[in-house]
Amino acid sequence: MFQRILTIVVMAIGLAACQGDSNQDAANIAAAKAGYDAFAAGDMEAWVQTQAPDVKWVMPKGFPYGGEYVGAEEVIQQVFTPIGELWPDFKVEPLSFRVSGDVVFIETKMTAGGQTSDSIHKAVIRDGQYAEFQVYDDAGFMMSHAVNTSGIGTQYFEDGSSTPLLAGDSANIQIWLDYIQAHNDRDFDKIAAMNAKDFRGVAAHGEVVSGSAAHTAFLQNWVATENPQWRVWWVIANDGQNSEGVMEEWLATGNVVTTEGPDGEPLKTYETVDVLLEGGKIKLLNVAAQTMPQG
Repeated sequence: MFQRILTIVVMAIGLAACQGDSNQDAANIAAAKAGYDAFAAGDMEAWVQTQAPDVKWVMPKGFPYGGEYVGAEEVIQQVFTPIGELWPDFKVEPLSFRVSGDVVFIETKMTAGGQTSDSIHKAVIRDGQYAEFQVYDDAGFMMSHAVNTSGIGTQYFEDGSSTPLLAGDSANIQIWLDYIQAHNDRDFDKIAAMNAKDFRGVAAHGEVVSGSAAHTAFLQNWVATENPQWRVWWVIANDGQNSEGVMEEWLATGNVVTTEGPDGEPLKTYETVDVLLEGGKIKLLNVAAQTMPQG
């Protein structure tokens, strides 16, 4: 994925390089460079001055700080602070600047965890300040060399290899709470809206449910026959690399499901559900269940 993004952006750089220089181009490059210079010097006051008041930063998925941030102070607190904790030796060196209108592409060399990697950054410069900034860093590579990763476990693959599981974004927990509430409210439209387009669920008995339409039908049938109610017991947000080295966001959850038996008696089941998130949507559910002692 990273290589494909890198190729696309490099092509854009090549096109931009074909355009003639101008005074405005030079000014935009100088404004972009000023941001890197201030960051390298650790001068946050000077760095803030290079950013528009409503500057928008977009950081890649796969990092604990992946997401969108508005305003310089939010970037400092939510992006720069965790970067310093994960990679005390972090530095970024701009190698070249290519401009196309108000967009500046920056080729950089990143140092993190004693390793170096190449990256592409894109800045939108307006009125001499950063209006937007987006990076295309290799999250999997960088996270594998983080020194303070808040490791909470280990993930094992079929070939015997393993990768650390990291503490995930606690904000993701609310996604699951809202999702379960929608189940209890029988709000099937909301459930479908919270699912990813390629949603897939694997029920405890092995049935595979693909797509939100099939998911809705599955739930409606269950509601009609057993009237389930859910209670969230615990949720752990965690991040980890898959077998291809791509960072993924997961929730490990424990839930109590109360259904109605043949004679109307309540029956309780303990369900653990592993939840794969993508772009804030629920992409995959893996369900395991155990009947609880009744009474």
